[in-house]
Amino acid sequence: MLEAERRISIDALRGLAVLLMVMVHAAATWTPANASELTILATVVSGFGGLAAPLFVTLFGWGLLQRQRTWSERWRQAAFLFVCQAGVNLSAPHLFQPFTPGVLSLMGLMILSEPLWAAPWRKGRTPFNVFLIVAASMFVFLWFAEPLQGPSTWDARVATATAFDVASHLLLTGTYPLVPWVLFGAFGATIALQPGPRPLVYTFAVGMGISVGVLFLALSTNTPWALPTGEAALTFFPANGPFLVAALTGVSLLWLLVDGRTWLNGLARAGRCSLTLYVAHFVPLFWFHSLDEQGSWGLNLSMSVTIAYTMTWMLVGTFWWKKWPQWTLEAAWRGWSRPPHSSLRDQVVGLESVEQ
Repeated sequence: MLEAERRISIDALRGLAVLLMVMVHAAATWTPANASELTILATVVSGFGGLAAPLFVTLFGWGLLQRQRTWSERWRQAAFLFVCQAGVNLSAPHLFQPFTPGVLSLMGLMILSEPLWAAPWRKGRTPFNVFLIVAASMFVFLWFAEPLQGPSTWDARVATATAFDVASHLLLTGTYPLVPWVLFGAFGATIALQPGPRPLVYTFAVGMGISVGVLFLALSTNTPWALPTGEAALTFFPANGPFLVAALTGVSLLWLLVDGRTWLNGLARAGRCSLTLYVAHFVPLFWFHSLDEQGSWGLNLSMSVTIAYTMTWMLVGTFWWKKWPQWTLEAAWRGWSRPPHSSLRDQVVGLESVEQ
């Protein structure tokens, strides 16, 4: 595949990831009080919206393996993402506390810890074989150390009364802790280093088989299939083993469907300012979340508002990037990531790598 086509596909996947993020946040804001896990809205949100963060982190892992970074670059880029996370928290005080770790702080921590978690992939071994070993080790750890992931309640996972709470949420007990979410970054690293579609096809095939088995088991035991928190076969907070398998399966499917489709220019343009859209979409959610605080809207109205809100941000992203690409968080990221005393040639090469 030509490099230009490859980058359009990656940008389109970024656009898809951020739009799924917008959708799941909008649906959670305007979910009817009487909605169950069997409604269309809940099924779409849990099935597709649940892939937003896994796809986002997988793409981030893919990007990290494109080149080596100096420690100066790591600290600068990580600090930028931590500041963006604080901006998200302050924009959505109805959801987060000021120092609540989230998906952006996860990415910052992944940049800092990349020399540790990505070391096996940089030693010249077969990337997919390395991923299978790491994934198996992660599943075993989660099986035996499930209590270490903290309670499956939203309030407990965003509370940051002490510095220990912040550190714990960053590593294990938060909404997007390094363990086990770094597994998706590792999957992105595998895709970046393993030529051909083998990792995607194999992961999708095996994961689909396991996920279907989990679904039938949930139905036979009258257990909810997927819930953000609580008792279910798949839980998002914390991310349990069946969820990781299902999410890797879904990410593989989305990647296979989008990869090489260069006509997805609308998604690609939105993807080029995905960080900007992610941070910005929280502001109207805070303004408008009170429109239906009691969950009195019906299913059809909630679905219509969720879809309209999501599509609006796709149009905003496409227009924003076309008219004002210099006024985005991505542009600020590139400027901030620039080594302070590097030569002009090094700066140009560095910026091109960061854009990937």
